[in-house]
Parts: sequence; structure tokens; C-alpha cells
Amino acid sequence: MALSIGKVYELEKELDSVFSGLFGANWKEVNKAAVMKCDKATLTNLVLSAVRVMGNSKETLQSAAMSYEALTEEVMLHQNSVIQLQDELLKSKSEQMEAVQTTVKSEIRSFSDVVKKGCEDRITATQVKAAVKSAVKD
Repeated sequence: MALSIGKVYELEKELDSVFSGLFGANWKEVNKAAVMKCDKATLTNLVLSAVRVMGNSKETLQSAAMSYEALTEEVMLHQNSVIQLQDELLKSKSEQMEAVQTTVKSEIRSFSDVVKKGCEDRITATQVKAAVKSAVKD
């Protein structure tokens, strides 16, 4: 029997109808005095109905237990998949960060080298004066 919420509601309705048919009341309202007023045939019907409802309830509970176990296993598999994917994502992000750091470091070195060379090749005021004097003489 496959578990369905409809089956659970069906069992609940059946149980309610048995008690209301026999006692004219909800099962929660049935007491010892109400049962003592019943004749043998009414009690027999009550017992047979209760046995049928309990048997159906047992089957439904067994089905619910199997469904619960299957769902629990499925959740665990999905959790493991999520953990593996998160691990892969972290590794990928770490690799990307390392690549960015390497690129930034090399670019900073290159820029630093350019700045250093530019500073070494700088023209001094004396060199400018000498070039101007030489140009004026010519």
C-alpha cells in the first residue's frame, strides 16, 4: 500500500463514522457508561470495525515508515552532493584568487620596473641648460 494523505483522512473518517454510528458521538466523547449500554451485536460491530481500522492503520504506518526511510536516504545523498559541489566551488574560487594575486603581483612588478627606469633616465636641469647652449651656438 502506497502512503497517501488521502488514505490517512479516509481512515480518520471511517473511525469517526464507526463511533458516531454506534454511540452517536465522537470517539473522544465515548466513555465506559456508553459502552456498557451496548448490546452484544453493537459491541461485535464495534470490535470488527476497530480491527479493520487498526489493520488499515498498520498498513498505512508501515508505508509511511518505508517512505520516511527512502526520503531520509535521498536527503542524505543530496546533502553529500551539495557538500561535494560546495567543496568544488571553494577550490575553484581559491584557484581564481591565486591567479588574480599572481597577475596583480606581476603587473605591480612591471609597473615598478617601468617607474624605476623612467626615474633613472630622467633629464637634469644641467643637461637641459647644456643642450640649450649647444643649440643656441649652432
